Amino acid sequence: MPTIIPLQDTVVYGPIRSRRLGSSLGLNILPTSHKACSSNCVYCQYGWTAPPKTPERLKRAAELLQDIEASFAAHARDGTPVDCITFAGNGEPTIHPDLLELVQGVKALRDRHFPAARVGILSDATQITRPAVRDALALLDDRYMKFDAADEATWKRINQPLVSIGFNQMLQALQTLPGVVLQCMFIQGSYDNTGATHIDAWVNAVRAIKPLSVQVYTVDRGTAAEGIEEVPRAVLQAIADRLTLATGIPTEVYD
Repeated sequence: MPTIIPLQDTVVYGPIRSRRLGSSLGLNILPTSHKACSSNCVYCQYGWTAPPKTPERLKRAAELLQDIEASFAAHARDGTPVDCITFAGNGEPTIHPDLLELVQGVKALRDRHFPAARVGILSDATQITRPAVRDALALLDDRYMKFDAADEATWKRINQPLVSIGFNQMLQALQTLPGVVLQCMFIQGSYDNTGATHIDAWVNAVRAIKPLSVQVYTVDRGTAAEGIEEVPRAVLQAIADRLTLATGIPTEVYD
């Protein structure tokens, strides 16, 4: 398994050729010096979530939107192909206090420079009970929510949330968030969420959420914890087929 990747050092990065999103311009609205996240997932490609070694001022919406506008204009002049613009970056984007203003501003810049592109977010779903976050998410074209576990114990073991929300509270909030796509990471080795009992419970939980679709995938980069192994394609496909057969929810496999 390769080593973990460096943090993003700019507000706009890419475009990245994503397995799931196509040609994606990433938006990092978080610090560039350290990871800022509400989870500490064992499989994170950026490594562990740790206290910052040096303080860094969080850029607010007005400053970030200036940076984003300049970058979008440069990419548009260069003819960069952009399928989507994705809030992601060095941690969990929904923890930014100006998320609603940023979503509004980015959509306006999208309309100006890349009118065919979709604007989405990759989120760990730990903030979705907050009204301001839900308002911001409702304005996006795509809401990709992490959902790797079917119960509190597995969630705490693999995703290691750093906030006070409980698993059942998060599950209930996901059930009332419209137009969700679930991104479900499966891993084996030192941590494993592919056992038959867990998959049965996961299928039932996904059924309750009623997402638009589900993306099933595994690791392809370095991970924070040691000993994590990628799940074979055949196992991922069996999980996806099990979900679709039981629920009718469209499920895609990425390996």
